[in-house]
Amino acid sequence: MVALTLGEQGALLVTADRTLRAPGLQMQVSSAIGAGDSFLAGMVWAMNRNASLEQAFRYGLTAASATLLSIGTALCDPVDVERLYREVAHE
Repeated sequence: MVALTLGEQGALLVTADRTLRAPGLQMQVSSAIGAGDSFLAGMVWAMNRNASLEQAFRYGLTAASATLLSIGTALCDPVDVERLYREVAHE
């Protein structure tokens, strides 16, 4: 499994069987510090809870996006992650 964050262009997840792509969410960026780490953490968190691959990918993207809303080195707020989770669309 290979997961790539693509900045404002979203993210890409490739496995032996499939490819998932999600566009970036349009938002005002306060800080990008920790966004990539939050992407990975969101995916691992969801997979640890037996989420589907699609759900885990969405949680990764929304955790990264929610981190962009935080100031400085602060990471994502779980409330923002859940709100943004509903907005992510897959291609």
